[in-house]
Order: sequence, then C-alpha cells, then structure tokens
Amino acid sequence: MIATVTEESQQKTVLVVDDSAEILTAVRLSLEANGFRVLQANDPFTGVRLAASREPDAIVMDLDMPGMDGVETVKYLKRIERTRGIPVIAFTGQLHALAGRLTERGFERVVDKADGLENLESEIEEVIEHCAA
Repeated sequence: MIATVTEESQQKTVLVVDDSAEILTAVRLSLEANGFRVLQANDPFTGVRLAASREPDAIVMDLDMPGMDGVETVKYLKRIERTRGIPVIAFTGQLHALAGRLTERGFERVVDKADGLENLESEIEEVIEHCAA
C-alpha cells in the first residue's frame, strides 16, 4: 500500500483569536491567500476551546480582549497538556509597552499590528518551522 500526502494535509492550521471582526477577517483572508487553513475565535474562551479540540500549528493572539486578556489566555493554554506545545504569537497594537515581557509570559513571538500582515505571516512560518524541527 502506498500512502500519499495530499496538499490539504500539508496545509498548516493557524488559530486567530481577536475580538475585532475586522482584524479577524483581514488576517484570515491574508493567511488563506498564502496557503494556511484558518480557525477564528472572537473571544479568548472560544479560542481555548478551539485550540484544545483542533490543535492548530500556531495561534495568533490579540492581547486586549474582554473577559480574559491575551496574557491570561496564554497562561491557561500552557497549563493544558494538549495546547502547551502550540506556539503563540502576540499580535498587538501595544507592542512598545509590552514587547520584552511577552516572551517571558509564554509567547514565542510578538508582532505589532502596525507592521502589517506580511510580517505576521513570516513570523507564523518561522515558529511553525522551528517547532517542527
């Protein structure tokens, strides 16, 4: 029996967690155009459930969300066995105030929303490649 790998099975999945519908749409369209499968959550609680059930290759997390901020959400994800190894990228407009402290709090990378989606895509590709190695 010969096993073949389809293009879809090689497609990497990214979970995007942000309370802004505009950001979710922009990130989804950009990532899908670059070959990623995208899951979306508009609140951190849905994001945790999706991360645990679907185990994406990477998570893009906003920091400023109602109910539970991105830092608390990452702390929670790192305590769950199924999600602790998933790399998380902070995608924030608060970069200058928090950048140095975020990697100490469980984020693999930090991307400023002002830097645009191209930078985010390259950071996603790098963390997925690094975690696969």
